[in-house]
Amino acid sequence: MRLGRAPAKLNLVLELTGRRANGYHELAAVSHTVGWSDVVGLEALAPGARAPDACQLLVYGPHSAQVPHGPENIVLKAVRLLSEQGLGQATSRIVLEKRIPTQSGLGGGSADAAALIRLSAPDAPTSALEEVALACGADVPFALTGGAALVGGIGERLEPLPPLSDQLFLVVVLAAISTAAAYAAVQARDFSDGSRAERLASSLRAGSVPDPELYGSDLQPAALRTSATLRQRLQALRHATPGTPWAMTGSGGAFFTPLDDPERAVSTARTVALACPGVLVRTVVSEPGWPDRI
Repeated sequence: MRLGRAPAKLNLVLELTGRRANGYHELAAVSHTVGWSDVVGLEALAPGARAPDACQLLVYGPHSAQVPHGPENIVLKAVRLLSEQGLGQATSRIVLEKRIPTQSGLGGGSADAAALIRLSAPDAPTSALEEVALACGADVPFALTGGAALVGGIGERLEPLPPLSDQLFLVVVLAAISTAAAYAAVQARDFSDGSRAERLASSLRAGSVPDPELYGSDLQPAALRTSATLRQRLQALRHATPGTPWAMTGSGGAFFTPLDDPERAVSTARTVALACPGVLVRTVVSEPGWPDRI
């Protein structure tokens, strides 16, 4: 069995810049891989073996209960797309250790699909893998390479950026937010011009630490409209940590803040855990790119 890590990401900034005729939203974002990973394992069919009617998916781990097992599963979608394109070796079984919480805005499902693509077809042309990634979902192209990137279009336009060097973040998952529900709740006033994403990208190009005021997601108002739990817990989080700049990643419901001092990170994590019972609190460090193997 081949194994690979599937790292989460933080959308340091995400701006909604338009909506296409087909309903897809255009965005300007800066995404960054962080050290919080699922683990994907796959078993390829032996040469000459008869392919099963369906690939077997086994899921375990702290967030396994929320993972769908039907055709809507993004990892199984990646398997089908690879097969249709004749890429890689046929897969008979996939094992997924689900460590990244679902519906958190951390990109766990997209990372799982990207890991499957890379493990299944390591020798395929990059352009072919990128096409499969985009067909899987808008976040999968970034997950295929990781690191740091300025993201445009619906997620298919990527400009690699110099990654942050061992930047520590405290991440608090306040609620599970459906990506579809968040986008459905977007209003005209939630759109912006992409300038924050460009300013943050410029900071990374210059090797500077970004201004935390640039962090955040245009989807935060929409996510708050969809979830009373998110509204209540965000209020409690801010009340317990005055002066701490919390930003939402992606479509939510995870929030993050950058910290330079590990001791302060531990202290803040304890404060949050006491003030917001039931939330998931974790420290993560920025990573420079996609790890091919465990």
